[in-house]
This record gives sequence, C-alpha cells and structure tokens, in this order.
Amino acid sequence: MKVAICGAGEMGARHFETFAALEGVEVVAVSDPDSKKAGRFAARGAKLYAKSEEMIDDARPDCVVIATPTSSHAALAVRALARGCDVFCEKPMARTVAEGASMVKAASSAKKTLGIGYVLRFHDAYRLARSLVTGGRLGQIGTVRTSRCAGSPAEWLKDVEAGGGAAFELLTHDLDWLTWTLGPARRIFARGLAKGQKTVQRDYTLAVLCFADGTVAHLEGSLAEAGEFYASYEIAGDGGLLAYDSRRATVLEARLVTPEGLQTISEAPQAERPFARQARAFVDAVRNGTPYEVSGEVAMPALALAAAVYESVQSGRPVEL
Repeated sequence: MKVAICGAGEMGARHFETFAALEGVEVVAVSDPDSKKAGRFAARGAKLYAKSEEMIDDARPDCVVIATPTSSHAALAVRALARGCDVFCEKPMARTVAEGASMVKAASSAKKTLGIGYVLRFHDAYRLARSLVTGGRLGQIGTVRTSRCAGSPAEWLKDVEAGGGAAFELLTHDLDWLTWTLGPARRIFARGLAKGQKTVQRDYTLAVLCFADGTVAHLEGSLAEAGEFYASYEIAGDGGLLAYDSRRATVLEARLVTPEGLQTISEAPQAERPFARQARAFVDAVRNGTPYEVSGEVAMPALALAAAVYESVQSGRPVEL
C-alpha cells in the first residue's frame, strides 16, 4: 500500500512513523509548505511536495493521510477520494458539519474508506472505562468529568475562527468518546476565551453536556497549559467511581471506588501504542474491504457536538441538540 501524507508537523510526523512501520506499507510522499519540516522525510524515501493538492494528483497513492490544519481537511479529503484514494483524516473531521457531510458523501460516491483519527477508541484507558460503564460495573452513571490540556499551540491554532480552538482541537476527542460510551447528548452549554474573538493566543473552554439518560458531563479543554500535555477522566455512578490521570499512570491504572472499598485496576502498558493500533486497524480495513471502526459517518456526531460547543461559547447560550 502506497501512502501519501498531507502535513509534516507533529501529527504528520507521528503518522509517518506509524504507517511506515506497518508491513506492506510504504510512505511515498509528504507535503508541507515548510520545506524544512518536510525535508526530514526525504532521507526515508518520501518524495516532497509543497502543495498537498499537487501531491495527491501526482504521487498516485493508494491512501492519503491528512494531518493539516482543520480548515483544509474537507477539500483535501474530497479531492483524494475523487482520485480513488482511501483517506485517513486526523480529527477534527472538518471545521463545519456541512464540510463533514461532504466528506462522507464523497467517500460513499467513490466507494472508498474514510477514516477519522479518534484515537481514544484505541487507547486502553478509555476502552476500559467504556467497558466498565456499558457493562454496568459503575451502576447508573451520574456525572463524568474529563480534562484534556496542552500548551504552546501551533500558530494556525490561534486562529479560532478557522480552526475552532480548544473545542475542535481537544474536546472533540472526549466528545467522541462520550457519545460512543453514553449515547447522544441533548443539551450543551459552554464558556471559553474564544468568545467574540477571531484569534486568541491560548484558548480555554469548559463545556457541560446533558445526556438523554440524565448523565451530566463536564469537559475541560485547555491550550493554555504551562506544562506537559495531560488527559484525565472521572466517572461517577451509584455503583462506584472510576478515575484516570495520564500524569500519574506509568502503566494503565484506574481507581475504582465502590461501597466495598477502593480497588486499583492496573495493567501492563498496551503492547501496541494507540496510534499504531489505530493505523493498523485502518490499513486492515482497507485491505480486507471491511468497515473501519471510526468511519466518517461514525465521526459526524462528535463534529456536530464540537460545532455546538463553539456555538455556545460564541452566543453565551445553551444549544439544544
């Protein structure tokens, strides 16, 4: 399988490594307007392009991986699908619901696979939490709290109007995991530093989601941290409390508090890292002609929720879904 990667930044580099490590996969081309970033991959055998559109047309890859700023996702995906390529697109899927729908339509018309990079579905800490929730181990869920915090955002992320800020860059992960685990949300209210702004140096967003079964989720997304990236969750039900924090977990470790006492759930680190597991699942789906777990259709609810969070931040009012 010949793969071409749009974008040579942090995520493009990560996808280069994960896809190139798979048996039978060759990364043949990388595009980025920054020749210094893209130049890192020339020694690895990738042909370099300044423009992603030219690469898609010229390199003739089997699969295109999109790891560019959010505002470019839809146009690049539709172009690649029209050229007969399968597409793996980093989250968020697109900047608007209409753009996302155009990607889904293009994949359907081309009869090609469109996968979206919601990597929490391949992360053991989040798979464990979903298993415990859906299996009834925590009883009836009352509240969920998630945090996803990072610092030093790339320049393009400071344009919140074009990129969607923390709602699209960070909260989108937790929005996807929550709908996968709890089902559809009914109401959203959010506050953030992006209110009334086209650009912000560091965005921060808090959102509250109400679900059909009465569960309330509190989400924190920060692009204003001074330290390292971290993510955490706390899930409270009438049968127990489950908590995870990436800053403390050198192995997969979650704390389950039940009426019988405290239980620590620990496992060895997963044998395959989440991004590698995600890439393998996508390639296997393409090769086998089977549905990919996080298709464009599956990713649409998280896109709609991210758009609703952004709308609530800007309007200062709740959004009914």
